[in-house]
Amino acid sequence: MYNFKNLGLCFFLMLLMSCDGQQSLQEYYVDNQGNNEFVAVDVPTSMFANTESLTEDEKKTLETVKKINILAIPKEEKNLPKIEKEKAKIANILKDEKYQLLMKYGGGDSKMEVYFTGSDEAVDEIIVYGEDKTKGMGIARVLGDKMNPSDILQLVRSLQNGDLDLEGLKGISKMFSKDQL
Repeated sequence: MYNFKNLGLCFFLMLLMSCDGQQSLQEYYVDNQGNNEFVAVDVPTSMFANTESLTEDEKKTLETVKKINILAIPKEEKNLPKIEKEKAKIANILKDEKYQLLMKYGGGDSKMEVYFTGSDEAVDEIIVYGEDKTKGMGIARVLGDKMNPSDILQLVRSLQNGDLDLEGLKGISKMFSKDQL
């Protein structure tokens, strides 16, 4: 007769050993959404798109983007140690090979890195991680379904041309000012 306690213990140990213990970006978000040191915002794409001014291709691209999750820590004197700790956590998470670096940008007091998950033809998630020495640090996840990187870049160009209405996002930027916290 089998001893089910030992069998259960063996199964649990095998499961535990198969995990590498590295936190995923999704787990990081879940762990910190309720933390009052962070600003956490989920933004549906409908909040900032003026679809009348978009081409049919741009509308189709926008439809592949489902929502944007933003998690940030505004810079305040009391947050400086927390920001350094969180930067190290995010850097460790983004070392995972599933996050493919798309672009790095740095200049002055700011730096930004853009990663994606999925394949070159069907991106499931775009991650934008940035820090600014005067404003703080944040990470945004653009979640979608089979997003095409070149189409997303074209959509970004539309943003630069003023074809997207970002009025709905102005309230988010206000959350980073000390008066609003």
